Amino acid sequence: MSEYVLEVKNIFKRFPGVLALNDVSFDVRKGEIHGLIGENGAGKSTLLKVINGVYAFGSYQGEVILNGKTARFKSPHNALVEGIGFVPQEINVMNDLTVAENIYVGHLNEGTSRKSVKHSEMVERAAQFLEDNKINLNARTLVGTMSVGQKQLLMVAKALSWNPALIIFDEPTTALAQSDVENLFQVIQHLKEEGKSIVFVTHKLEEIFRITDRVTILRDGCVIITTQRKDYDRKQIIWGMVGRELTQLYPSREPKIGGVVLSVENLTVPHPRLMGKTLVEGVTFHLRKGELLGIVGLVGAGRTETVTALFGGYPSYSGKILIEGKEATIRDEADAIRLGMNILTEDRKEHGLLLLNDIKFNIVISNLKKILGKLFTSKRKEADCAETYMKKLRIKADSASTMAVNLSGGNQQKVVLAKALHSSPKILLLDEPTKGIDVGSKQEIYEIINELLTDGISIIMISSELPEMLGMCDRFIVMANGRVVSEVDKRDATQETLMAACFV
Repeated sequence: MSEYVLEVKNIFKRFPGVLALNDVSFDVRKGEIHGLIGENGAGKSTLLKVINGVYAFGSYQGEVILNGKTARFKSPHNALVEGIGFVPQEINVMNDLTVAENIYVGHLNEGTSRKSVKHSEMVERAAQFLEDNKINLNARTLVGTMSVGQKQLLMVAKALSWNPALIIFDEPTTALAQSDVENLFQVIQHLKEEGKSIVFVTHKLEEIFRITDRVTILRDGCVIITTQRKDYDRKQIIWGMVGRELTQLYPSREPKIGGVVLSVENLTVPHPRLMGKTLVEGVTFHLRKGELLGIVGLVGAGRTETVTALFGGYPSYSGKILIEGKEATIRDEADAIRLGMNILTEDRKEHGLLLLNDIKFNIVISNLKKILGKLFTSKRKEADCAETYMKKLRIKADSASTMAVNLSGGNQQKVVLAKALHSSPKILLLDEPTKGIDVGSKQEIYEIINELLTDGISIIMISSELPEMLGMCDRFIVMANGRVVSEVDKRDATQETLMAACFV
């Protein structure tokens, strides 16, 4: 009997004009956590779609072998029934159903003629299943009342309910708080101990070093290297991903900080649904020309709510916002843009991009005045503008007519940034600017940020990755429970001091 639960042999997958997978071979042993990493656009998503049936048998060259037998999956459901569990990055649950109902809804009438299921039996069965798999959820809980981390665990439970031989985790920690990450890792470790095989896809190198037994690196649709835990080397892994050595992930910069461009005084945002509650309260800080100010805090501290209020997301705010010494009234996004402010939001797909439009449309939509002709928008100006930003931000695509949905995560993020810059902002708000992108794309984003600061743009940045904040920011404010609790100079900032300030 083979030691491998999964074997992928000599896979080629082509799209019009693109060879997405080029002779890829990959295998996973029983009871192994196998990491799969690479830059955005390296071929990871395409390989996962081959393995779990999104790309049906016959649409690719090569062979997928599961438990010693060639797999001929026609759909993801077919792959699930045959033994491939999949936990996607995006949460996909039914909020109006209970945990038990979410787990078993897909099983109803699957291979059985029963027309109904006794609800109490389903709840009891689900409770025992959750306990056996060390998943800390209540089978009776209404899913809509649960946290993001709990919903992610529910996604794991749904996949496990089919008793798969192999479980794929695709960027499962992207939207999770650290405590939820710990819970998820405990569940994954338990699955390993129970003999389950796991493919773990992530952009976070610390997760690879912490949880995986082997790692395979993809680049440009090819396998670069597969290496075991005992041979892990950070520099080698980064080189394998990006094809070059990143000697300094956070590029150096000599700050040229000028006068105050933004002052926030006693900013208070009432909760939009709960009377007497606030999202942020009494927030006061300032931002100088050419400065990168970091807002640090735990999930729920009020960081995103603060920058959202600055960009007109909460028109009922109180307090003062002054731009270059003049009090500003910001009731919507148009006000913010008119006053010289723009934002890169945390969720680029939901709030930053029009995925079914092309690059040039996504960029110019933020300021149509720049591309107006005599009566209508100028196609030439639109194309020239898009080409300028593609060159400046190093956006990798066949042309400015490429649809945003077809870009890698890192290039999508650059398009959102280009869209913000097209409005000629003096102040830029960056909420998790490198979320979900690979280490090579991160460095490119950092270099672009430094260039913007050198050009005199002032930036407020939020990131859940403290090393990133420490490597990039000139000064920090720390938030907790919707309030500013501390201000820390770069010279005094460490991970320990910043984290300590978060717990008040």
